[in-house]
Amino acid sequence: MYSLQLPVSAIRTKIRQEFERHRYVNQLPVVDVLLFQSHSEFQETMNYWKQLSQLMKYFRAEEDPSAKLPKNFMSGFMEVCCLGISSFRLTQSRSLD
Repeated sequence: MYSLQLPVSAIRTKIRQEFERHRYVNQLPVVDVLLFQSHSEFQETMNYWKQLSQLMKYFRAEEDPSAKLPKNFMSGFMEVCCLGISSFRLTQSRSLD
């Protein structure tokens, strides 16, 4: 399957956490949607239709402790905006050399 740099116990724990997240859902239409989504996730994973980055999105917090939500919308926006501008300038300066 996928070559993940995570122990099997961490993968099992994450799968369990995903199920526990929806433990108290009682509305049948919502349960139907969740079942359909989980089945499609399983099929996409088993058929190798997912990229490694799509699988690692579940483990981002465990892999990168600094991965957290911004304090508010503007601080997150400015962080991404400034990061995008600096990487764009770096790319331009390398192409000019």
